[in-house]
Amino acid sequence: MLSKSIYTGEYIQELYERTGNDPALLERAIYAFGLLEAIKKVELPFCFKGGTSLMLLLDHPRRLSTDIDIIVEPGIDIDEYIRKSGEIFPFIDVEEHIRVGKNNIEKRHFRFKYHSPRSDRDVTILLDVLFEKIQYGTTVERPIKNDLLLTEGENLSVIVPDVNGILGDKLTAFAPHTTGIPFGVTKELEIIKQLFDCGSLFDVMDNYAEVCASYDRIVRSEMSYRGLSLSPEEVLKDTIKGSLCIASRGQVNKEDYTYYKDGISRIRNHILGGKFSGDIAGAYASRVLYLTSSMYVGRDSATRINDASAYSNQRIDLPKPKSFSYLRIVDPIAYGYAVEAGKLLKGADLS
Repeated sequence: MLSKSIYTGEYIQELYERTGNDPALLERAIYAFGLLEAIKKVELPFCFKGGTSLMLLLDHPRRLSTDIDIIVEPGIDIDEYIRKSGEIFPFIDVEEHIRVGKNNIEKRHFRFKYHSPRSDRDVTILLDVLFEKIQYGTTVERPIKNDLLLTEGENLSVIVPDVNGILGDKLTAFAPHTTGIPFGVTKELEIIKQLFDCGSLFDVMDNYAEVCASYDRIVRSEMSYRGLSLSPEEVLKDTIKGSLCIASRGQVNKEDYTYYKDGISRIRNHILGGKFSGDIAGAYASRVLYLTSSMYVGRDSATRINDASAYSNQRIDLPKPKSFSYLRIVDPIAYGYAVEAGKLLKGADLS
């Protein structure tokens, strides 16, 4: 289980000195895992998803995330579980945060309060509960432990989607004009978080067919929730266009780049190690571009590029091809993925 020593100002300072990340974000990430452990202790049946789940799923956390997203089977009464969780250290209170949604998604939101050892004030961690059948093809069990946490005794474990399932899910969230987080509602940081997560998961996915299957199931649910009369291919096209915009650093689909650029500038504090820029975002976007292009044209496999040398002299067959040339230096493998995406999209109507 999590050691109580992680909930101290001294430990948060130690993490800050080790990582260089914002101490307030580090603290909230640590307490988010305290919340995860609390709902596990009271035996609430759930599947842990979202950005914070990647801090357990990946071998090493790459991005700080500070809230907990779970899926619970419809019909389960969670009120008593929530009440009991709010009484478990380090939390001092819990209250429901009522939101009126604009869609048909059945969700509840709770704020768990703790007293910050750093700021000497009360802070909340958000728990989002989605009521639906689990749509991931494969789930795995992961202990609540990672590089940022100290544990003692036996670790509690939670159910999470595997990397392929959650990648399919995350792709539906990186589609700002359709099923994803939209522009213009001060959520640009959240949009870039989805890009970052998709690029990170692409590097470790091991079952392209399951990524596609997960995407198809979840995108259809998201369209239904939102009352959208679209095809999965139209949503993929949205993600492809966003990836082209970021990978070209705004030379393609210029009108959207202002939003993406804002998110890129604001995500740095959330990245462990802090290194992120428009160029690095472009490298992530090239991976997402290749993956979604493969899905869009109906490929039955996606090829992993391990040797970039074969692509060094190849031209990219995409709009504004010169705008991708920086990738040769920044990330030659990303350049290779952009080359492959151009081959797949040749002749495709992306209007």
